[in-house]
Formats: sequence, structure tokens, C-alpha cells
Amino acid sequence: MKGIKITKEKLEDMYEKDKLTTYQIADKLNCCQATVWKLLIKYNIKRRKPHELNSNVPSKEILIDLYQNKKLSTWKIEKIYGYSRGTIHRKLGEFGINIRDLADSHIIHQRKNFSGDLLEKAYIIGFRLGDLGVRKQYPNSKTICIASGSTIDEQITLIKNMFEEYGKVWIQKTSKGKINIQANLDMSFKFLLSKEFPEWILEKKGYFFSFLAGFTDAEGTISKSHNCDYYSLGNYDKKLLFIIYNNLNRLGIRCNMPHSDNRKGKANSQGYKYNSNYWSLRINKKTDLMNLLVLLEPFIKHPQKVKALNRAIENINMRNELYGKR
Repeated sequence: MKGIKITKEKLEDMYEKDKLTTYQIADKLNCCQATVWKLLIKYNIKRRKPHELNSNVPSKEILIDLYQNKKLSTWKIEKIYGYSRGTIHRKLGEFGINIRDLADSHIIHQRKNFSGDLLEKAYIIGFRLGDLGVRKQYPNSKTICIASGSTIDEQITLIKNMFEEYGKVWIQKTSKGKINIQANLDMSFKFLLSKEFPEWILEKKGYFFSFLAGFTDAEGTISKSHNCDYYSLGNYDKKLLFIIYNNLNRLGIRCNMPHSDNRKGKANSQGYKYNSNYWSLRINKKTDLMNLLVLLEPFIKHPQKVKALNRAIENINMRNELYGKR
């Protein structure tokens, strides 16, 4: 303290009235912070507690808005608003605001729990098994990532409509004309992580045809060949195709047994070998096709599939009038 000349009154003004920190006072006195601390002791000036050094303290309302509502991290709040992270953590505890864990801290956008509607759930599962990649953001994450890509605008719009009320959806067009889409959802969508067919879908006809509509919108075809309409599904999952085949027949809708193209081990046009066979299921007979389309009609959502389904029904009705219901 040799050479430092400051009165008790002046130090009290700087420390208590002006609320300067010991570091700020040391800078003004051109000495080290330890010297200022010793002067406080010498003059018997009551030292502030560490958290009192920061007079820039956020209110409960501010923290609820920034931390809870806007989901800003303590790092972000410190950077933008100037409240120190230590002060923020202390005040969160004092105000009874739950501190997010690592998984919660990655959640920025508002999310909504899945509705719980089983018809909606069956449709989404059907679409997922056909055309959606699903994963956790990382092993302990509380985020379910849904992703897909297509060159067809209607397909991307359909996926967007499926999930936008539940979480943030990103859409990106690539230079090659493909459109990628991703949705980040909460853990109420963890049922989509499994690639197994859920048995409860077979319990009610409505569940099954809602599931089949989702799978059809993703992987199915409703079209015409030689003026005759047909319905077909294709997928690498042999087990799933046979589940659909068996249940359609159980419900009185006859269809051809799934068959494969035996492509396993063969190379595609880029030289890559297929790891498994591709399986197909087809319905050609007019009566069975009509029964199927009528049951699918309430659940189909893809605009192109809706048009194809309606055209097929009209064509079958016209053929029935001309040739009878054979």
C-alpha cells in the first residue's frame, strides 16, 4: 500500500456510493486489486459479497422471458444483455426457475406434444415406414429428428403439414433440384424411432387403413395399365409387405402375394450392389380394388394420390356400367 494515497471517505464513495468493483478502483488508483482489498480492511469498510459486485441483476420477469420463453442460453443472455452467467445461475435458483439440463439447453424452438389421436398416429407410422428417416439428435437428446428428401413439391408439403404444428420444420432446396426437409419434435414422438410394425394397428379397420394410407402416400402407386386400374406397394421390408397382404385378405380384399425382384447382390447403374431384395404387392381385380380404394379414401392425403384414387373410382364405376360388376 506504500505510495497509495486515498482517504477512507474517498474509498467509501468509490466502493459504496459509486458501486465500483475492486478491479475498477485499482485501475483508477494505478495499483493491483489486492491493494484495494487491503485498504478496505484497513479502513474497516464492509466488503460486499461476491454476487453484490454485479449491480446489473436481471429481474424474475426478465429471466422468465429470456430463459424460459425465448429459450436463450445463459451464454447468449450474458453476451446480448450483459448479465454475468454466475449472476444468472444464482438468480434462477433464487427465483425457483428450473435450470435446463444439456438436452433441454439444445431446445430452442417451441414444441407441442403429439395429439395422441390413434388414427393420426397410424397414418404417421405408415408414412414413416415408407419414406421418413427418424433418429435422436444425439444419444441423450430430447429431440426426435424427422428427415426426408424428394424432388416432388407435394411430398415435401405433405410432410411439412404433418409436423409443423408440433415443432420447427426446415426446408432446403439443393442445387440438383432435390428438396430436403427436417422437423425437430419432442419425445412424445419417440414411437417413430422403431421400424417395427405395431400390432395395435390391426385391432381396428380404421387404424389399419389409416396406416395403409400413410404407407401408400409414401410408397404406393394408384395408376392405370392398358385402361385397367391397379394399386401397388413396393418396399425392401418383406415382413411388412406380408403383414399388409395377410390383413387385406383377412378383410376380404384379395391381392397378389408379394414377390421380389431378386436384386440382392446385383449392381445398380452407379455400380453399388443391393443389400436386399425389393418386394412388391399388387391389386388388379376390379371389385377388390374398388373395396380397397373406398376404405383408403378417407385417409389418403397426398394430392397426387387423392386425384389418382378418385380417377380410379370413376373409371371402375364407368366400366361397371359398361360391362357389369365382374
